[in-house]
Amino acid sequence: MNDPQTLSRIRMRMLRYFQVLADELHFGRAAVRLNISQPPLSMQIKELEEMLEVDLFERSSRKVVLTHAGKVLKAEVDRLLSATEQSLNYVRQIGRSEKQHIHLGVVGSALWGTLLTRLKSFREENPDVHWSLSELSQQQQIEALRARTIDIAINRNVIPRIESDIRCQLISREAMRVALHENDPLSHRQCISITELNQRPFISLAFSQSDYARQIYEACVEHGYTPPIAQQVYEPQTALALVSAGNGVTLLPETSALIHWPGVKFLPLEETIPADLYALWYDAPLPEPFSRLLTALKG
Repeated sequence: MNDPQTLSRIRMRMLRYFQVLADELHFGRAAVRLNISQPPLSMQIKELEEMLEVDLFERSSRKVVLTHAGKVLKAEVDRLLSATEQSLNYVRQIGRSEKQHIHLGVVGSALWGTLLTRLKSFREENPDVHWSLSELSQQQQIEALRARTIDIAINRNVIPRIESDIRCQLISREAMRVALHENDPLSHRQCISITELNQRPFISLAFSQSDYARQIYEACVEHGYTPPIAQQVYEPQTALALVSAGNGVTLLPETSALIHWPGVKFLPLEETIPADLYALWYDAPLPEPFSRLLTALKG
């Protein structure tokens, strides 16, 4: 393993593949995260093991586990790739600061409130700074922050459950409202208790896309309501389409009611379930335009 030629053959991509598989301990899930098929992943891991002359994983038909050598390499790779990302991010931020461009990752429902108005005002007051948006789920945002393909994420969290090296800033406070069909007997009420929804099919945002959907579910349970989930969807618009067709009820941020949805009625809840909007970014020195934007987003 002291052979310089062997060391030079170990590429950064190979270490990244190892890192993701070590996180997931499942070839299928790791391949999905890496956006590749399983055979190339298996080949890269096998090649790495052959170059290092050591088994990194114990494989069986039921599970994949790290060997002792694999655990040691995982710690070293985490440290190495983190340091590399920080260095590249520093250079990237310098370049972006020079270009005065900020890339935002946004959950779709955030665009129904005051966010776009604040961004427009920021552009008018800072004509030298440009911003662009990418609509991303919560999970995609965290991955994009790690990859440094976005600078700031705009997200909803009932409780900000984020990584230790990611900072967050409250942008606006919102509460959840129930969306139900206009012919539902409850639709004529001014306000309802969440427990009154017990007999209705519940349409939830997909747990696989964000912690936010699961946080909503847990908040409901805390208030004595266990949502009978009939459907899980990726977008709020899909949930509202199902409500409009009479397929159940859903909970969405109150700004969702600003858009007219045929056949859908939004009602406030007696219980408070937050749908607060946050800005998230990596804990690193921010170029001055970024700080200006974060200030503007607070309104």
